[in-house]
Amino acid sequence: MEENTMEETQVAQILHEIARQQVPDDVDLWPAIRAQVQPRRPLSLWARLRPTTRLGWISLALVLSLAWGAVAYAVAPVMDRLFQQETGLQHVEQAGLVRELDLSQTVEGVTVTLERAYADANRVVVGFTVSGPDGQRYDPYRVTLVGTDGAALPLATGMGMTGSSDVLGADLPPGDGAHVLSFDAAAVEGEPAELDLRLVVELERVTLPPDATGPFLTSARPPANTPDSAVVVDLEPLPTPDEGAIVGPFIFDFSLPFDPGHTVEVRQTAEAAGVAVRLERVLITPSETRAFLCFEPPVGEGTVWTLLAALDVGDGQDLFGGVVVPIGEMGREECHRVIYPYGLADRSGLWTLTVTELVGTDLTKRPSEDIRLPGPWVFRFPVP
Repeated sequence: MEENTMEETQVAQILHEIARQQVPDDVDLWPAIRAQVQPRRPLSLWARLRPTTRLGWISLALVLSLAWGAVAYAVAPVMDRLFQQETGLQHVEQAGLVRELDLSQTVEGVTVTLERAYADANRVVVGFTVSGPDGQRYDPYRVTLVGTDGAALPLATGMGMTGSSDVLGADLPPGDGAHVLSFDAAAVEGEPAELDLRLVVELERVTLPPDATGPFLTSARPPANTPDSAVVVDLEPLPTPDEGAIVGPFIFDFSLPFDPGHTVEVRQTAEAAGVAVRLERVLITPSETRAFLCFEPPVGEGTVWTLLAALDVGDGQDLFGGVVVPIGEMGREECHRVIYPYGLADRSGLWTLTVTELVGTDLTKRPSEDIRLPGPWVFRFPVP
């Protein structure tokens, strides 16, 4: 396991370096891809989740390449295989922390089944499947998760498949789908033993072409074993959705055990490149770890700032945050949440978080004109 983690980290570093050095600063891959598909209005849920930066596309390639490693070991149903695609979800499933629900509703001949779910202080995860009449596909159009206080939890990330998937090594009947969505649980107050939740799903009906017998996203040459080189992916034209064909809502009321995790109050400040960065706290739950950092932007209005940060939990290996989310301002400071999608709740000892770089982007300028401030800003703190 340690060897695999090190290999994945090395692959991530290599891909990001390739993105920086080899991908032209003004490249925009989306128009070329969009030209190969038919336009859709309004955008589906998955279209809104597509990568929007060149590093985003490189990260997508990384996810696809690493997914091949999991396929060789996947022998469970499709929902299990989706959970295997992320280390944090894999951890909570193997630990028996995911609740099986098996709740179904049928509307207009379409059945949505809420298969399983999980909740902790960082996120709430739901997995559901969709089954409909032959010759039609049903994509998630709007999915809402409402908490105990009636407020909707923000959608954070999602993944899923429809029909067949070479990447997952799985097959569903044409048009059927399986989806796993994560919602931000930061708004949950206190440490309740259980969460009472309501999931509302609306689907968009899409008519499949007459010869649609396979997936809409396939690998050109699916290897029998894990490939040594990049996976080539063909994008086939998306089918045209029926105008205004929204099916639902499908409404599920359910309860989940809530894991509050534990918070380490760090409150350390480090300075480099003339900028002071403060690590406020780290929230550790079974499904992921979040670090909260604040700094005063060195350049004024019009520049959007983010950061690159690696986490060492005491084994000498750097874990890189998959998502950096701005969470608002505190006076003149900007604060960011760095999410590490790993199961680290059982890892105690001396942890080290290293901010390697601050990156400022003026959205009116070319990426080559980004402001890059090298660190490091280093924080060491004990985790009980």
